[in-house]
Amino acid sequence: MIIGTIALSISLIFGVSIAWKDNVGLRSEEGNKIIENSPKTSKEPQTLTWDLKGDKVDPVKDYSVTIGYSHIKLNVKNTGGHSFRVEIKHNSKNTVIFNEDIAADEIVEFVNNDLMPLVPSGAYSVTIYGGSGLPKGQVLLTQSKVPY
Repeated sequence: MIIGTIALSISLIFGVSIAWKDNVGLRSEEGNKIIENSPKTSKEPQTLTWDLKGDKVDPVKDYSVTIGYSHIKLNVKNTGGHSFRVEIKHNSKNTVIFNEDIAADEIVEFVNNDLMPLVPSGAYSVTIYGGSGLPKGQVLLTQSKVPY
């Protein structure tokens, strides 16, 4: 009787521990899905991926540099027939970080590793000046804690 009770207790403890571990795993997976689908917070680094469809004159997008992510990289591909200019400007300081002309059919990369000018955290405006050329291509803007 005592041996049966001990065996039953051990099997119950073992079963509960397995069920608990499985449940924790499910919660972790579900938690990750929620985090991945949630909007970015100000503490998370931002990436701007922008497809220019050639349907707007001088389009503008918002971008935010996170505190501690002072190294930024701009990749641009111009697939249109006209050149355009990319300007990335800090909204409150009016500091222009990038002001680059991109020729037609050109793919370029620009890096600012927090040097001349400094890359402060905060809100930025990314403007594509193409005039009547209606800019077409892709813009990718990323940030990093370490230099590129």
